[in-house]
Amino acid sequence: MFMYKAIAVTFLLLFAGLLAQGQTLYKISGRVTNTRLEPIAFVSIQLAQVQEGTVTKEDGSYVLMVKEGTYDMMLSIIGYKPQNIRLTVTQDYQQNVILEDEDAKAMEDIVIRVKLKDRSEEYIRNVIQNKDAIVAAAGAYSVNMYIKAIQQDSAISKKERAKTDTTLFHGYADLENMAMAEISMKLDYESEQRMKEQRLGVKKLGAADNLFFMSATEGDFNFYNNLVKVPSISQTPFLSPLSYSGLLAYKFKTLKTERINGRRVFTISVKPRQISNATVEGEIVIQDSSWAVLRTNFRFPSYHLTEYDFFEVSQEYSFVDNKAWLLTQQQFNYYAKSNKRRLSGQTLIVYKDYQLNRQFSRRHFGVEISATAQQAYEQDSSFWETVRAVPLTDKEVQYIRYRDSIYRVTHTESYLDSLDAANNRITWKKILLFGSTFYDRRKERTWVLPPAISLYAPFQFGGGRLQLSTYHFKRYQSRKDLSLYSEISYGFRNKDVNGSMKVQRMYNPFNRGFYMVDLHRGFDMIYQGDSPLNQIKRSSYFLNNYLAAGHGLEIFNGFTIYTEALAAIRQSVAGYKTNDMLDSLFKKHYIDYEPVPFNPYNAFYTKATLKY
Repeated sequence: MFMYKAIAVTFLLLFAGLLAQGQTLYKISGRVTNTRLEPIAFVSIQLAQVQEGTVTKEDGSYVLMVKEGTYDMMLSIIGYKPQNIRLTVTQDYQQNVILEDEDAKAMEDIVIRVKLKDRSEEYIRNVIQNKDAIVAAAGAYSVNMYIKAIQQDSAISKKERAKTDTTLFHGYADLENMAMAEISMKLDYESEQRMKEQRLGVKKLGAADNLFFMSATEGDFNFYNNLVKVPSISQTPFLSPLSYSGLLAYKFKTLKTERINGRRVFTISVKPRQISNATVEGEIVIQDSSWAVLRTNFRFPSYHLTEYDFFEVSQEYSFVDNKAWLLTQQQFNYYAKSNKRRLSGQTLIVYKDYQLNRQFSRRHFGVEISATAQQAYEQDSSFWETVRAVPLTDKEVQYIRYRDSIYRVTHTESYLDSLDAANNRITWKKILLFGSTFYDRRKERTWVLPPAISLYAPFQFGGGRLQLSTYHFKRYQSRKDLSLYSEISYGFRNKDVNGSMKVQRMYNPFNRGFYMVDLHRGFDMIYQGDSPLNQIKRSSYFLNNYLAAGHGLEIFNGFTIYTEALAAIRQSVAGYKTNDMLDSLFKKHYIDYEPVPFNPYNAFYTKATLKY
């Protein structure tokens, strides 16, 4: 009996312990930022009442799991004033925190008390303390940018290179796999959210669409920011060495000290303290007294690059108008390896003619942040000789000559006429299987006729149908265009005629503005996208007669809005003849197989679509 009681007491104690252990935990979460709302990484967060703590991530976020109760949350990091917050937790709790910068005098005192053999961290700290004033000195500004990008694709084999031997380009067989672009533009900049660029000249040769940094919108490589956001190469922002969080995340070492124009200049090595996908590695050059950055050279971690196996950025800064330190040159070097091929590229950007402390109107920065005028693609060689900020290399000159020669050859009347003749040639394969396309280059007009195999459609509602269709496209000299698609079909079993006619007109080639009108009569599904088994049922169909009108417009950078209005008359297909043999076969497996009889009715629909 005593043994049973002991076992019962033991079970009760275990059960009570499990209840205590199973007490509900609540989540305290949030983000820690500075007064400029920039996230701060590696902030120490401790709860005084319990042995619980954590550090913030690169984006400033944190999470703590606690039991119900009242806690004193203490936050601290070098360079910012510590902060205490009392929290009463009865449910999941979100607490965002803004830390204030440490007083500069107090920071100086800290530096004086610490004896360092290498003063590199002190130099970085001085830059951090002065960077707000350095960045603010320029205010809102305008600048002219010249971009030159070149890329080499090693896809061409050695055997193919050996075969290529021309008199003019001997030794340059790999020119075929090169791409190059030159861009001249003006950038108006107020902040990361308020910027606008206008391309004044654009010259692209080869497969230039894959070149890096064809627009200032592809990323802001500004290491004065706490986080360097470059979504074009990585979705995760990188922690800048020029931040208080960077003092914890990086190791610094003075590589060289020299005197230039009467001031000391320090070259400092920057390396991550531990492997992280949010840090960079390289060198930074700092000027004494002003504590401004003169040059940077940073490499990004390959294991976090979505497209590249190597990516490097080098920057040069100058004291513009004796007012502000600003970027005057930036260069990107990168490559990507895939199987036996290697894609390597280099982009150079030169910034000049700064206009500082500009006052932009409130409406100056709209939704469109990048614009390119039509004449930008038509600039001649004299324009490029004027705006080209750096001379071309011998290979770049050879490549331009090579591409220009190809362009001249492929745009001669005889060559274009030969293409038209080959394209418009009538063959049995086109007539029977592929259809025929007739293109008039001089009038920029295209006709498309279907192949013979598509003239008869056996598996249609109500039986086989004879159908004819044609497509016509016309592009005008203004680059506006007009397209017309028409189709007519005849059903043998019901002796009925269906068809459609759609006209679309692009009236603005710059923002892709167009309108369309569509007149249609044909069989439609009641439930669009229904399963193939349900599409067999006669009850799935109705006769749709409608007139639709639509309009589309690109608002900015691929963001498009499309609106459409449709007026329809819908009719039942209960009176249509179908295949009796198939009907008797499928009626056994479907309860609602027969067409649904209903009186014709009118319908009116509108829709708006946003697409990016």
